[in-house]
Amino acid sequence: MKLTAPSFRFLACSTALSIFLSGCGSSSNDDKSPNPDQGNRVPSVTINGDNSAQEASIVTLNAAASDSDGSISKYAWSITSGENVTLNNSDQASVDLTLPDVDSDTQITISVTVTDDDGATARDEHTLTIVDNANNQAPNVVINGVTEVDEQSELNLTATASDNDGEIVSYLWQLISGEGVTLSDTDKAQVKVTTADIDEDQQVTIAVMVTDDDGAVAMTQHQLLVKASAQTQVFTLKGRVNNAANSAVNLTVGDQVFTAITNDSGEFSLPVELDESYNSQLAKLSAPSNSVFFPEFNLVAQLVTLGDLKQLAGSDNVLTDDEYFAVNVSSFSTALYYMFDSKDSLTTSEHVTANYENISFEIVTLRATMIDMLLGGNSGSAFALPTGITTMDQLLTNENIVREFETRMHDVYALEASESAQAIFTTDIAKFPQIDSTTQLVFSPTIITRSVGRHLTLNPNGTGSIVLENGNSTGLTWQINELGNLKLVYNTPITLRNDLYAVDGRPEVVDEQILTSEFYNVFSRDKTKHGMMNEEFRRVDDNGNVVTEYYQQSEFGGLTDKQDVDKLMAADIPGVWVIDDVFTPPNAVYSEPAIATLMADGSATIEVPSSDFYSDTVKWQLSNGNLELISGSGDSEIRFTYYIVYKNNFGYAFVADVTNGSQQLARNGMMFKQQTNSGFNLNDVYGHYKLTYADRVSVTNELIIYQDNIARNGVDMDSHIARVDENGVLHLETYLDNETLELCRSTEGGRCRLNRQESYRLFAANDNSYHVMQTVSGFTNTGSRAYGVSTLLKLEKKETLGYDKFEYGLLQNLYLVEHLNSGSVNEYHFDQTQLGEDASAYNNALSINYANGDYEETAYYLDNGIAYFTLAGKSMQMSLEQFERDTLTVCLHEAGGTCTDADKKQLDMRWNAAEMPAQ
Repeated sequence: MKLTAPSFRFLACSTALSIFLSGCGSSSNDDKSPNPDQGNRVPSVTINGDNSAQEASIVTLNAAASDSDGSISKYAWSITSGENVTLNNSDQASVDLTLPDVDSDTQITISVTVTDDDGATARDEHTLTIVDNANNQAPNVVINGVTEVDEQSELNLTATASDNDGEIVSYLWQLISGEGVTLSDTDKAQVKVTTADIDEDQQVTIAVMVTDDDGAVAMTQHQLLVKASAQTQVFTLKGRVNNAANSAVNLTVGDQVFTAITNDSGEFSLPVELDESYNSQLAKLSAPSNSVFFPEFNLVAQLVTLGDLKQLAGSDNVLTDDEYFAVNVSSFSTALYYMFDSKDSLTTSEHVTANYENISFEIVTLRATMIDMLLGGNSGSAFALPTGITTMDQLLTNENIVREFETRMHDVYALEASESAQAIFTTDIAKFPQIDSTTQLVFSPTIITRSVGRHLTLNPNGTGSIVLENGNSTGLTWQINELGNLKLVYNTPITLRNDLYAVDGRPEVVDEQILTSEFYNVFSRDKTKHGMMNEEFRRVDDNGNVVTEYYQQSEFGGLTDKQDVDKLMAADIPGVWVIDDVFTPPNAVYSEPAIATLMADGSATIEVPSSDFYSDTVKWQLSNGNLELISGSGDSEIRFTYYIVYKNNFGYAFVADVTNGSQQLARNGMMFKQQTNSGFNLNDVYGHYKLTYADRVSVTNELIIYQDNIARNGVDMDSHIARVDENGVLHLETYLDNETLELCRSTEGGRCRLNRQESYRLFAANDNSYHVMQTVSGFTNTGSRAYGVSTLLKLEKKETLGYDKFEYGLLQNLYLVEHLNSGSVNEYHFDQTQLGEDASAYNNALSINYANGDYEETAYYLDNGIAYFTLAGKSMQMSLEQFERDTLTVCLHEAGGTCTDADKKQLDMRWNAAEMPAQ
């Protein structure tokens, strides 16, 4: 192949030897699109550039386009004819063509189409001859220099070029791709490269083209990585450590540790300065407990990643506890940390926040109180830890032991626990954030048995209003008080509920009216701030007379901003949903869970199993991402608007506005979508289950279903007959003899009737976990339903049936009988009862009715599954030796002694299957 000297121009047609400069050419607008709008004029375009160029070179063509009544919005270059030509920047006004080697002069055609801002187009073509330089040998060139460089720096790249049959007469450097780089001395053998300030690493391509004295060219490229410097994160954490005046507090981020000293009030200000390479590292605060009894133990607070902390700090670069609760190091933060699943393997902020979703606030409070009690001691002495436990860390990392021990601490030391809880709710809480615009908050009680949600509208000027679930409403004033709590004072007392109360020795129905509410903010879960609502009440009789002037009540729950909730998608809605705590029947006194079947066409049916309510006249829609169910129209319309607060492993927690005609009500609860179309199979239901009540309470129950279809709910409670109907619904049924009221196995014989039924409808199943709606119904002696109550439950199937040691869940309400040789019996009853003078305090207690008529009642506690109590002035212990279908074998002897065969007792559980009358 011979090379000839071309007349190659790149940018200016007057520069013949500058091969990076385009020449000038002319073409007409070959195509103009039809005018899509009679009011729009088509644009015009002309391609400017060389008509010929050397093989193996780079050529730039320019599209000169204009639009007389608008602007050019799009360029699209393409190769109309020709092969092995590469286009770079084909969507820009200027395009770079990388030309191939050719064996002879070769013509190619390039076109460009431009589009204006109203969619009209114009097109132009350009013909270029690729020149085969056959008589001249092309030069050679390589680039020498580094391949990586920091931002905001300079370096030189050198082109080493040679020509076997002549000499190099010109150099031309060009930036082919990438940003943040400028080139100087581009016509020299050595080019200066200057890198700019960039936010992230940039890969750039730099090319040099050399030309010999006969016009032949050679080109090569160089890849250069421009490294962005790590940005420095600078902000300040301002928090508090409880019981830690003038003490150290440490922030750990990866391998970096920052330390500050608290002031006399335990407050600290901790500057943080780290480069952004630590952005993905989780942060953790820790501080010495300063406990005389556990000096080695540290209080901790798990934080999100450094990058997320900086974002939370906002524009003032200061992060306080009203912006992020976890900057306070306390018993609460420590309890939360130790309740995390796999806390030592957390890696992301999402892992941290996901752990909050499955934590019960009641248990957090119990555990935080226990931690505070242990660190403070008992009147100068240490509380005794469970047997085999020597450190706080051992205790808090053993979930079974710590659950047992915290129950013991709150039971045996009820007064101390109450004082400790009051202290930590004063010192360990986070400040409630300021309200700078009108905000709609909903208080959702954790325990819904007799609780009522509160829907609040708070204005930034300190005024507002409240609507209760029962529709009662009033105005209010609010403030963030000196403790950092949200304090509400109602303009008029508002009736929360009715209750029976002794007036002049006679029970009367009275109104319980709220006077003020104060919310203590402990921790946040998604959009909800969890804590305690402490309220001042009075009681008023039917005549408006104040029966009780003032008393206080507290309940756990969360405050959620309705305007900042998760949104649903329309595609996710169709299906069968279980919706908890829904005011569905217009005449219902209490709300009940409902089964809502939502169709793709917007229609819906609602079923409330507990009240046999059914409606097929309901419709659904999404309003701003919130689900709405609508029944009726006009003055009789009932509309439920659901706001999704957070999602956990049970379902969606919601708050709801309810409009019933002109009446405004409020609701809160859980909802989840049916994930399985199959129900229970009787052959698969046998086993031992733990029952957990949705996300509302920490109380659990036990259920055992035996192979002969006998089921015990609460282990020893009234035995049920288990059956599964044709729809896969599990029923646990109790039958009674009409005459003797003894248990029967069925209605056979006509003398036994259905007395009570627990129905479990399955909606989701995952391994040995089942999400169900439980409906408990009672029946009259005529067979009609006397009552019905539904609850959302999770059933978790245990690996083994029964127990190998005592648990509080087993012992509560356990009734046992010891049969003596004389034919008489001793009766043992485990229960929660009032043992002291404090009418509000209940103890786990064991009461014994002896065969000789004596009676004894004593408090008990568990330590590693062994029950300890005092009988006849002696310290005793009782261990579980064997759990069987109808009996427990226990060993009862003096505490600290060794169990002998003489100490073992076989105790019958109440309602043995053998005691059921034969059919």
